Amino acid sequence: MGVIPEQDGARVFETHRASSGNDGSVFDVIVIGAGMGGMSAAAALARLGRRVLLLEQHYLPGGYTHMFERQGFAFDVGVHALGELREKDVCRRMLNYLAEGEVPMRHLGDPYDRFRFPDGFRIDFPANGYAFADSLKAAFPDQADAVTRYLSLARQAASSARVLFAARALPATLGGWLRGAQRAIGRDWWSLTTADVLDEAGVTGQLRNVLAAQWGYIGEPPASAAFPIQALVHSHYANGAWYPVGGSKALAAALVGTVKRRGGRCLVRAEVETVTTDEGRADGVRLADGTEFKAPIVISAAGARTTAARLAPRELRDSPWSKAILELPSSPPYLCLNLGFEGDIAAAGAQPSNLWLFSNWNENECHWNAAEAGSLPHILYVSFPSLKDPEHRAGPDQKHTGECVTFVPWDLFAPFADSSFGQREAAYIQLKEDLTARMVAKLREALPEVAEMIVYKDLSTPLSAEHFVHAHRGAIYGLATTPERFACPSLRARTPVKGFYLSGVDMGGPGVAGAMAAGILTAAAIDARAWRRLL
Repeated sequence: MGVIPEQDGARVFETHRASSGNDGSVFDVIVIGAGMGGMSAAAALARLGRRVLLLEQHYLPGGYTHMFERQGFAFDVGVHALGELREKDVCRRMLNYLAEGEVPMRHLGDPYDRFRFPDGFRIDFPANGYAFADSLKAAFPDQADAVTRYLSLARQAASSARVLFAARALPATLGGWLRGAQRAIGRDWWSLTTADVLDEAGVTGQLRNVLAAQWGYIGEPPASAAFPIQALVHSHYANGAWYPVGGSKALAAALVGTVKRRGGRCLVRAEVETVTTDEGRADGVRLADGTEFKAPIVISAAGARTTAARLAPRELRDSPWSKAILELPSSPPYLCLNLGFEGDIAAAGAQPSNLWLFSNWNENECHWNAAEAGSLPHILYVSFPSLKDPEHRAGPDQKHTGECVTFVPWDLFAPFADSSFGQREAAYIQLKEDLTARMVAKLREALPEVAEMIVYKDLSTPLSAEHFVHAHRGAIYGLATTPERFACPSLRARTPVKGFYLSGVDMGGPGVAGAMAAGILTAAAIDARAWRRLL
């Protein structure tokens, strides 16, 4: 059962019914996909006076910001922490604009992220950039100069990132000139991996793991991650992390609410089959049930790979534009173990801050080799949303929620790829049970008293992500955040088909903030007035 995003007690979306067909409504823009990127593009254009139709194949809008209920527990799908949400921070300003008012957020406190490595090594990331540098130097005094060099390089790379994203919303010629000018006067940071910059800064040993410990937020370890994305993680959380009051559904309610108030609509259970064209220009979409909606502008925020392989007009699917996207690898598949607790988990050691558990010091071990019998996750990200949300009501049974996330190879689930949701074979169910038990065992090592309070377990696998959000092989972050991705000329707001645009994390950056920025960038490519919100 899904948790319905509402604003002021009213639904902000409708369910599409094939029998109703197109009711004759006229739209200026159609947006495919009501994830954060699609909702942001739709809200931005709605604020600029465009009547928008937002289409979502799932039964709830929100993508990775929607929530669902099981046995009295409400779980987030993908929102764990957001940064840059002080009054004048860029994400706060963007969100307030898109929501037409402030979306209440709660700070996770200080520290916001805690890390546990082998041999008892522990370090916390404080909600202050200066304290962060000081804590690193205190933990690794012999590498204090290396810490200074690395953080200086990270600041430079993060600042340069804005140029690349801005260029993606500009016409190709102008965007190419801007990127060329940046390289001429500085460095091409996007050609470097995190490992390259760690080497340049002279960072060695365990400090390398600590500085890149948050790679789980972008899906790529140091050897393969484009360094500016890792640098943006540092800057994004420089003042800590926040969580939406009321849970992640508050984001969907706010943004879709803007679309509705401005005369637009959001339809769920409306799976798009293809973008239609007329004389070489996009003119609408056709749904899987045959219903057609028309508009002179169409935006796909359903993922670049899905767009290139399935949704784009036929002439574009067979073009070099699509081929360049389809040659890029996807980010790693993931497992998310949703846990329901009964008891005082805070007294037992759970905190609003996020907890990262590492099993070894291999800085580039991305996947958990779960096929190895008895192995425990290499990295386990632990979050307790009910402790982050001040509106959570635990009740007399003290009901709380938790999530454990890790990455696994696709090969583990490939044998079940042709099965259907709700009708998986017995071997798949057994695999889920085995993985669940081992993830709980890892949690129990760190928080034994909390683990004893578990009363409900539900494991989301890469096949779940494929089913609900059409994530290629369950990729949590879309296309892999490698240098090759950010050099791809096809990942721009404009496509070769006039009137057809791209948005979402693949066009921008990973996570809620990356998708939100991508949505406004796409809006800026369509309506220059949106540049005011970016600049």
